[in-house]
Amino acid sequence: NQEIFDAGDAFVQWCNDQGGINGHELELTKYDAAISDYQSQMEAACGQEFAIVGDGAVQDNLWASTGAACGLIDIAGFAVTPEKSGTVGPDVVEETRVVQPVPNTADTYEAGGLQTLAEQHPEAFQHVGIVYGDFETLRVQAAKGRQAIEAEGGTVVSEQTYNLVGEANWAPLATALERDGVQWLYFVGQPGNLALLQQSMAEVGYRPEVTFVEANHYDPEYLAAAGDAAEGTYLRTVYVPFEEADQNKATQDYLDMVAAVDGKTALLGAQSVSAWLLFADAARQCDQAGDLTRTCVLATAGSVTEWTGGGLHGVTDPSTNTPTRCSMILQVQDGAFVRYSPDEGFNCEDDNLID
Repeated sequence: NQEIFDAGDAFVQWCNDQGGINGHELELTKYDAAISDYQSQMEAACGQEFAIVGDGAVQDNLWASTGAACGLIDIAGFAVTPEKSGTVGPDVVEETRVVQPVPNTADTYEAGGLQTLAEQHPEAFQHVGIVYGDFETLRVQAAKGRQAIEAEGGTVVSEQTYNLVGEANWAPLATALERDGVQWLYFVGQPGNLALLQQSMAEVGYRPEVTFVEANHYDPEYLAAAGDAAEGTYLRTVYVPFEEADQNKATQDYLDMVAAVDGKTALLGAQSVSAWLLFADAARQCDQAGDLTRTCVLATAGSVTEWTGGGLHGVTDPSTNTPTRCSMILQVQDGAFVRYSPDEGFNCEDDNLID
């Protein structure tokens, strides 16, 4: 998740170069949760930070007993566990002390990409295998994905876990998926681990008809690590892809902003910048009203009903914690991410959001 730290550095420099927020310069402190060190890092932040902004961590189920308990607010880059990501509803911001510019709620799933691929690969959709890291957060996300797959008429024939820090040998997992007749692979975890699994599958001569992953795999390091084994992989995203930056100013602004600090660009970085923008706009309004407090910033950011991060992504409703129903599918082709569906814009059908 280096791209999240780099997004913070980039936004703070960009903002301060323009005089800050109404003349207030931003000061950024970075805390490395290191997968399992979330609690101590958040406790350290409690004593000195005004807000947590643009962040993301797999142990964010501990937010309520750490950051929220000490009075912090969080304009989150991403939230993953039900304890922090919450559900759709008007009171969730006040209850969690979290505003998500791009909500990832526990009770909804944006299924547009899933529906499109299921229509195109109906037989494969009856032979789904789910692979996820052996970690509570990833188990929760895998269960959510399974419910979405089954709600859309898919059948899960295999469910496998891997060691969160990686496997010494990925061949047994690849063999198990082939043995179980998996034709559609749904992977939940780190892009580098998917790359190793796909390389192992290639070595045993096995490739599912469909490999479908979430947006955190939109990362150049995944392409570099997986090589030819990544070919054909489908990815769901609610963001304008970087490959189309020449057609979308907000995307190009993000790339330029991060390039100015020699940082890494990846989807979670763009998601972090959306959070920084929402925070800055709320802080500006509160300062102009003479009330630059956590309470005001939380309430102001949490009252926004339509948000696109300045055009970075599909429209969301942070005020009710409602995810976007607009998404697209990218596919890895010739070692690059390429728009697959729809031909332009986003797929924003009303039935894309499912319970």
